[in-house]
Amino acid sequence: MPPLEAFVPSVAIGLILVVMLWFALGTQRNIRRGNDLLRWLQGGLPILGRRTTMRWLGSSAVELVVAKGEPPFRDATVVVVLEPRDVALLWAFARSRGRRDFVIIRANFVRAPGFSMDIRDPSGWTGRPDEADGEWRDSGAGTLALVGPGADEALMRSAWDRLATLTPGVWRLAVQQVVPHLEVHFRPPAGGRAGSERVVGPIRDLAAKLART
Repeated sequence: MPPLEAFVPSVAIGLILVVMLWFALGTQRNIRRGNDLLRWLQGGLPILGRRTTMRWLGSSAVELVVAKGEPPFRDATVVVVLEPRDVALLWAFARSRGRRDFVIIRANFVRAPGFSMDIRDPSGWTGRPDEADGEWRDSGAGTLALVGPGADEALMRSAWDRLATLTPGVWRLAVQQVVPHLEVHFRPPAGGRAGSERVVGPIRDLAAKLART
């Protein structure tokens, strides 16, 4: 029987090939998924602004920048964040912690809103609250909220509920008096069941009401 050491190089080469194959297939899958989400976003982007620049950030994120926004937006950034499918261990760990493909919209207004409020779903990947920010309180439907002075809680809750009916999950909805003035994290609808214009619409409506406060 050959010594065990004779098998080590073959096993090592096999593992390297598996890792390289997984990386190639995972990268390919992420690019396809990213392109699908970019096509989905095409309907909603004009609500934020007419001119958009795009760049890939590695193989797991795409950034869309709207330098000149449509009122009430001054500018906006949309980031499509994909699961790390190209690295098997990282993908398995992240998925076990609830990470899925999601979208971040960060927008600024011409004038800062009159209050700050942050609503989060602690079961979401980006929804876990930071206790250092202040006192979080139960906001209903499994969410927590950090409420600033004079916050319009009914307005924020209404916007959250609208988004929750259109997406598989909202993880964060934040308004603040420093940039970015508005930040939303949500999971895109599977199979494009709701067009992106239907999802961005409530965000624009919220922004319009905040611009009048």
